[in-house]
Formats: sequence, C-alpha cells, structure tokens
Amino acid sequence: MKRIGLVLLVVVLGLGTIAMAAPKIGVDAAVYDFGEVIEGIAVVHAFVIENIGDAPLKISSVQVSCGCTTTSLAKSTLGPGESVDLEVTFDTAGFGGKMVKNIYVESNDPTTPKLVLQLVGTVKRPQRYNIAASDLNYLFYLLIDLRTPEEYAAAHLLGAVNIPYAELDDWKDRLPKGVLIILYDEDGTLSDQVVQALNADGFPQAKSLLGGLNEWRRQFKDKFIFSPSVE
Repeated sequence: MKRIGLVLLVVVLGLGTIAMAAPKIGVDAAVYDFGEVIEGIAVVHAFVIENIGDAPLKISSVQVSCGCTTTSLAKSTLGPGESVDLEVTFDTAGFGGKMVKNIYVESNDPTTPKLVLQLVGTVKRPQRYNIAASDLNYLFYLLIDLRTPEEYAAAHLLGAVNIPYAELDDWKDRLPKGVLIILYDEDGTLSDQVVQALNADGFPQAKSLLGGLNEWRRQFKDKFIFSPSVE
C-alpha cells in the first residue's frame, strides 16, 4: 500500500508540474531611448523578444500607437528559450519635441498577455541648411558627394559629382553661388558641417541632404543609386 501511495504521489506531482508549464514573454529592454534626431530621419530599433517560459509562446498581434510607426516580426511562435527580433520603425516626418511611441505585443503569456514597449526621445526641427531626400524630385540642383573616390565608385546618387571633403577648398572658386548646391556623405554628419561653412562663405543656397545616403536608401532603397552591384 505504501508503494502504491508513493507512486500516486509521484504521478500527482508530475501532473502538477505539467499543469504549471506556461510560456513567459521577455524582452531585452522594454524602453528604447533614441536620444535626439532631426525630423525626417527615421528611428529604427530591434527589440529582442524571448520566451523565458517552459511552453510555446504564441504572439497573436503587434499593435502601435500611431500610423507613423511600423513593425516587422519574422515569426510569431517561440519555443522555450527561443528569441526573435521585433523591428520597429518610427517615421519622424511631421513630428517635433519629446516623443513617446508605444508598441503593444499580445501573446498567450498568462501573466503578461499584453507587453508594452516604448520608443522615447526628442525630434528636432531641421536646420535651414538641411533638405529632405523627397524634395530632390522637383528641384534643379548641383549634387556633390563628399565621400572618398572609393566610396563614390562603390555607390552614389545618379547625377552626383565627387568632390572629396579633403579637396573641397580647391573647388570653392568654381562652385556656382546662384544655384542650389546639395551635398551629402554617408549619414549627413560631415555634410552638415560643410554646408554651415559654405553658408558663411557666401553660398546661402548650399544644403545638406538630411541623413545622407543612409536615409536615401531607407526611403527609396536603391532607386537612383548607381552601383556596379545594382542591376
């Protein structure tokens, strides 16, 4: 009888363990602070979602607080210990000031059925020397690529001339002052500095391509980019 009772106890405990098995959603960090960005440059971040429970986690939906934010999730079911990147893109066009954008992840986690993630930061107004990639569609301009000849040869915007930053001073006397001049580099950091100097030197129509080639690619992919690798 004692042996039977012991067996029954083990079975009951085993069933209890099975009954308690459940998924549990986890994230590397629920809040991402993107700091300061200029309006028009997208904020892109990947939250790492993980199943830290001991049963399959099923993500039923991912919702956002406004249409300015989009998400991408490679898979919606995670086994115990598995993880997936939840890619979030916040289009800052039309926004300014302190921002809080919420992302709601709904799953079968019994304790946290709705996980709230946040993008927080500040969107600054563009400077007068910035110009958005979308504005280049209808303007007459001189387009200058400030990167190295090697970077220019690998990929550049169609119609751009390569004047490396180190050689720009030698070209100043040949640049037209009555024409819109748009300069760019990889991310807009260098072109912002150069354009401010050109504005002070008598080129008031010089502009920096907001976000550089990186932002162009985000908005238009490889459209109007010449590259030996692009068919």
